[in-house]
Amino acid sequence: MPRTKSLATLIQNYGNDRIFKPRANKIPTVYKILNREVFNNRLKKPFITIRRIHGALGLFEFNPYATKYCYKITLHNKFRNFQEFVEILGHEMVHYYQKLVLKQNSAKHNKEFYNFKKKFKKIGLELKRIYR
Repeated sequence: MPRTKSLATLIQNYGNDRIFKPRANKIPTVYKILNREVFNNRLKKPFITIRRIHGALGLFEFNPYATKYCYKITLHNKFRNFQEFVEILGHEMVHYYQKLVLKQNSAKHNKEFYNFKKKFKKIGLELKRIYR
């Protein structure tokens, strides 16, 4: 992953024509950019895992009884392209924002979720409920 602060540069570098397989050491860079551009650095870094998920590309989990990691984002191990990966990570970060900052009991696809659509569009991403 090139050393850059621009999400558009990263997306252009990876292109839209090849499959992207995320690695744990690459995710913090994208997470930091999204946190800065969309969430004004209001999110702490949650526990992020990568694994094969049936029927989803990403999950946000909240466990109030956990001793170490209350918030967890799980990402699928293969995406169509880098942009899809960034959109899914951003999607799960919106759910995280709903729970952490807005203190909603359930981080669902509601009005507050879709309020982020303009911010995503501004940086060249799509925010939607279902991908693929």
